[in-house]
Amino acid sequence: MFGIETYANLEIVYLLFGVFGLIGIYLWSYHWKAAKMAQFAHVKSMLKIADSISKRKKISKRILTCLAYLLLVFAIMRPQGNPNHKLDENIPDNNEKKISSSISMQDIQAKEDKGEKVIIKESARDIIFLLDVSASMGAEDLYPDRLSKAKEMIRDILSALDGEHVGLVVFTSVPSVKSILTLDYSYFRQILEKVQINDNDFAGTKFGPALNEIIHRQFDFSENKYKDLIIITDGGDTDIEGLSGASRTAMEETIYALSEEAFQDKGIRIHTIGLGTQAGAIVRGVQDSQGQQVKSSLNEEFLKNISQRAKGVTISAAGSFLDMKEIYKSRIADGIHEEIGREIEVDPDKLRELVEKQKEEGEQKVVYQELYIYPLLLALILLVVEFFISEKKSPRRPRPNTP
Repeated sequence: MFGIETYANLEIVYLLFGVFGLIGIYLWSYHWKAAKMAQFAHVKSMLKIADSISKRKKISKRILTCLAYLLLVFAIMRPQGNPNHKLDENIPDNNEKKISSSISMQDIQAKEDKGEKVIIKESARDIIFLLDVSASMGAEDLYPDRLSKAKEMIRDILSALDGEHVGLVVFTSVPSVKSILTLDYSYFRQILEKVQINDNDFAGTKFGPALNEIIHRQFDFSENKYKDLIIITDGGDTDIEGLSGASRTAMEETIYALSEEAFQDKGIRIHTIGLGTQAGAIVRGVQDSQGQQVKSSLNEEFLKNISQRAKGVTISAAGSFLDMKEIYKSRIADGIHEEIGREIEVDPDKLRELVEKQKEEGEQKVVYQELYIYPLLLALILLVVEFFISEKKSPRRPRPNTP
């Protein structure tokens, strides 16, 4: 519509419904004033004032205000259109061009004979995403829901990587490895898109088994200097939620101790991204033992303690826009990017095909034109027009006397 392709702040679309609140305030104000006028109907001055007000102009002013509100919200959503594929200005000249794993075209040209070893430059960092796919991740307190928001955040982080190995593990009450550590970002994205709620057909949420799987198995394949585990969840744990008092504290402590062990023994920093709001939302299709709907909210304190024990960072995504690409670079990676060289035996033909494919993906980026200025200007014009419309009736012109 109107050349709009996407919205930068689509999560605030619910503010459009605020216009009904505005209409409600106007209706309440109208009835309240009418009731007051009825009380003082015997006062001539009041009747004169009431008779001087134009109901048509008053309604017009209210309509203009409501339209201006809708346009302002629409502008804040930042509509964007007219996409253009442009070369990334940060990419060097063709002679020095490298793909995400830092394999250059010069490397291929210098190693034409099959079986000859090629030195591949990789980042000295491994990242595993631990993604909660329990039923509560379908809650809609984040737009469009928590799981979709989590996928979006992972994609944003992925766009900031340059040669880091990435892996994906999803979990409910049981962890499921979707992708071991890999440099194939295209494959990783395909796997990520297929992830669904209750992806591994087990109900509930348990942090213990998932952390054990990653700490004691998945990172065993890693020889890199930096290891980061990024947990994306609402912080709910069915084992912990069923307890209280000292039993609950003891169960939480086992998770915290496991996190601390990860950092002290294996150098794994654990970062947590909390999805959801403190107010929470109803989990569709889930009922408690009494048949009541279950409400899920963000357990931020639990996630904060996990990160603190493993020297990581805690990020809350309670509805606000987050630049995960920048957060990864400045807070998770701490601005550190080291490369290591590894010799591998490759087929140059296959390697060339891989480089060309990733080069095509990496060299182009979609640049959208910002369109918010148009609804913003129109909203301001409507507000100015509304300001200059008087609620008083226009004076009647006297009719000319006829002979």
